[in-house]
Amino acid sequence: VASPKPVSVMFKVYCLSVMTLVAATYTVVLRYTRTVSSTAMYFSTTAVCITEVIKLFLSLGMLTKETGSFGRLKASIVEHVFWSPKELLKLSVPSVVYAVQNNMAFVALSNLDAAVYQVTYQLKIPCTALCMVLMLNRSLSRLQWFSVFMLCLGVTLVQWKPAEATKVQVEQNPFLGFMAIAVAVLCSGFAGVYFEKVLKSSDTSLWFWPVTQTIS
Repeated sequence: VASPKPVSVMFKVYCLSVMTLVAATYTVVLRYTRTVSSTAMYFSTTAVCITEVIKLFLSLGMLTKETGSFGRLKASIVEHVFWSPKELLKLSVPSVVYAVQNNMAFVALSNLDAAVYQVTYQLKIPCTALCMVLMLNRSLSRLQWFSVFMLCLGVTLVQWKPAEATKVQVEQNPFLGFMAIAVAVLCSGFAGVYFEKVLKSSDTSLWFWPVTQTIS
């Protein structure tokens, strides 16, 4: 069996840079468009739908490169998606959960400051660890649990800053915002761990999962 081709350092740096850029700008831009922008308010469901469509096209592009031709791409999609109802059923669970999570993020950022949202959203770290214990039958030592909460606290302290006065053009409901972020935290922990569990039990290419999720 041929050993897997090692990932280049440049590709790792590229992935890290893109993830950092997305994480740094997502919350600020979303908060701005939901509260400060003077344009007509858009539907959060429309934004989530467009995001999934973009992910679909990007995944299809990566699959085309991986398979080598459009003919092989079509055959692979038919085999792994349309002829695999079990895979569609499995992926329907995180698809729904991620859809709820993304919509809750819009609700939360429409009713909470960006800093408060970022700090509260770090509860997803211990939530994910708890889901790993319950769903993957993993056991974490006291030191590991301590590390999880220290990581959560560290990220919170890094992102925390005094709230600045901002001109907000929409009426806000902090209680609704906190309830929405609580749902988003639970969805994030569950969906991430469930997706890992399903991914490890299948030999399908990673790039098929966004396609399957979008169809689901």
